[in-house]
Amino acid sequence: MLDLDNIEKAQRMSLTTQVEVALKGALIAGSLRPGSRLVTKEIADKLGTSITPVREALLRLVSAGVLHAAPAQAFLVPEVTQVGYDEVNRIRRELEMLAVAAACERMTESKLEELRKLSEAFHDAMSNNDVEKSLEANRIFRFTLYKHAEMPTLCTLIEQLWMRIGPCFSYWYDQDIELPATTYRYDELIDALEKRDVERCRAAVAEVVDKANNLLLQQYLA
Repeated sequence: MLDLDNIEKAQRMSLTTQVEVALKGALIAGSLRPGSRLVTKEIADKLGTSITPVREALLRLVSAGVLHAAPAQAFLVPEVTQVGYDEVNRIRRELEMLAVAAACERMTESKLEELRKLSEAFHDAMSNNDVEKSLEANRIFRFTLYKHAEMPTLCTLIEQLWMRIGPCFSYWYDQDIELPATTYRYDELIDALEKRDVERCRAAVAEVVDKANNLLLQQYLA
């Protein structure tokens, strides 16, 4: 006999996961600003779903430390201090070097070809000064690369750290800035991956993390 309660629960969990993924992407891409108030019903109405999966997804993000619970079925995107940002960024830098080293050791030609295409998509978006596409293409490239490390716990930790500082990048949507298309590229990293040079891969990832950090400190946290 079919257990309708379990089926309903499985369907709800699947929808909860979809909502969670959407919220994670919004945090990482800077679509949600520090201090933003997220109201459960408003998100449910926007996504065309019931309140329950939205609330469950938001509570998962509270448990991960990337949102704060607030009264009246609301949640807050935490403010980011420079001290907090520096701490997260230092940890993230080390974890991403670890991930890229493991990915380099497991690299194949098919994986490389995929990464080349993703890096070009990112470079094209940067050249067109398209903030939204640049942030999304950058996220896809980096997490595709880190997925090849075959270390899911490590990838989860990196994702959580990105969600903590991603809202800082919301300033890009407001300001008329020129994206650093000529300098913020992945050519060195791709070349190091092609040559299976672990140390160069680590150095290349550290460099792009530092460049993004410097850009943010100069224009947002300064």
